[in-house]
Amino acid sequence: MPNPLNIALAGSGGVVRRYRRTYRNLPGVQVVATIDVNEAEARQAAAELGAERASTNFADALRGDVDAVVISTPNHLHAEHAIAAFDAGKHVLLQKPMARTAAECDTILAAQKRSRRTLGIYMNLLDHPLFRDMRRMVAEGKLGEVALFSARLAHRGGLGWGGVGQNWRASRADTGGGSFIQLGVHYQHLMRWLLGQEVADVQAMATNFACPQLEGDDLMLAQYRLSKGSLGEIQTSWCCLEEHVSLLGTKGSIHYRDNRVVEYTAETGPFDGEFLHLKGDGSFERIENFLAPEWDDASNVYNQHRRFCEALQSGSTPEVTGEDAREDMRIVDACYLAGQSFAQKGVAV
Repeated sequence: MPNPLNIALAGSGGVVRRYRRTYRNLPGVQVVATIDVNEAEARQAAAELGAERASTNFADALRGDVDAVVISTPNHLHAEHAIAAFDAGKHVLLQKPMARTAAECDTILAAQKRSRRTLGIYMNLLDHPLFRDMRRMVAEGKLGEVALFSARLAHRGGLGWGGVGQNWRASRADTGGGSFIQLGVHYQHLMRWLLGQEVADVQAMATNFACPQLEGDDLMLAQYRLSKGSLGEIQTSWCCLEEHVSLLGTKGSIHYRDNRVVEYTAETGPFDGEFLHLKGDGSFERIENFLAPEWDDASNVYNQHRRFCEALQSGSTPEVTGEDAREDMRIVDACYLAGQSFAQKGVAV
């Protein structure tokens, strides 16, 4: 790869404000173009990052001076923008979800194969060092055999969003669903990554509980049977507030609540991880203020933008590949299909 690695940001505002500053502090990396439908946002991002140009035209991300495009546009544009970038010979880091359906993912993967360029998928939960230690706990049997994965990702943003035409998240066609495709894909991927298991079966319930201006689900529950017999459950919401992830095993459990509190109980002896240092003597252990890293912390070795750029610079494989994200979307498709089936055939009790 050339030095510097020249990046174009396609989508510069919204949630991107939380991580675009990463690129200002990555060695051997330079943002040369910032693109956004809001010209003022594109210009602000360009000024912040020292980019040569700001534009409202996606084609400006495909000029000859660009090596890789970071695509953070709405879901319904992911396939169009990623395919155009590959056809222009660019590498791509694509915001989750990879696309609206597994079939759309296939069109992106076909374009990547033609181009022989690299595709990575941005999953910000993998920024967090805590999950590295949790994965090691699982691999080392510190929880025994993991029986249950449980996660909830819920915020109340949907209560204040406008409807179709005012916010793209209100459109089922634009998102590919609702809260679950936007939020559940995070923890669904984390479940597979932590446990080293694939999803064998799903069942789900989906509803619009409190946000009638939104077309899709604002509340959903999905349950999974995994390839080695473990069970999983993921809840998502745009109308209530809470976040947790839990692993329950035959010899211990660990919970991470609201991105700040770790609770651990196990009888498997000391765990001396990279970040967690636990007694494992059967007592209840609690760690307060174990905060997630900031999304724009370029010094975090697990920052997913940093790791993508490092993969390009070293010629290695990105942490989350297109094939891996395509599997996430296959499972999301199955969960929505199960949710529709339940709505049609649910049994009153």
